[in-house]
Amino acid sequence: MSDNKTFFEGVTKISDNVYGTIASLKALEVKGVASMSTTAGDDFANLIGMKSQWEGVRLQRVSDNSITIELYLVARYGYRIPDVALRVQEHVKTGIETLTGTHVEGVNIFIQDIAFENTGVKYI
Repeated sequence: MSDNKTFFEGVTKISDNVYGTIASLKALEVKGVASMSTTAGDDFANLIGMKSQWEGVRLQRVSDNSITIELYLVARYGYRIPDVALRVQEHVKTGIETLTGTHVEGVNIFIQDIAFENTGVKYI
C-alpha cells in the first residue's frame, strides 16, 4: 500500500517576537545567567510607557532566512563569564535553528552586570 501525502504551497513567516522570545527563554535556561538586562532602547521604551516584549534582546535580519542576535545579560557571581557566554551562544543558536529552521549567523553576548546571591559570607 502506498502512502499518499498532499503538500500545500505557501509561505510561512515568523515574527521577530518569536525569535526574541525563544532567544530570551533559551538564554535564561543556561546555568550562570541570572536575568536579561535592559538596553538603552528598553529603558527609553519603559520611559515613554511602552514595555519591551523581550527585554535584553536585539535582532537583526541578515536575509529572509538568516538572523543575528544580541543578548544583554546579567551573569551570576561565581561562574566563569566566557564559559557562560559560550554556552548561551550555543544554546540560543541551536534552539532557534531547531524550532524555526532559521539560520542564526551569530549570537553576540553583552554581560551588563553580575548578580550576587546570599552566600552566607559575613562582612566586617
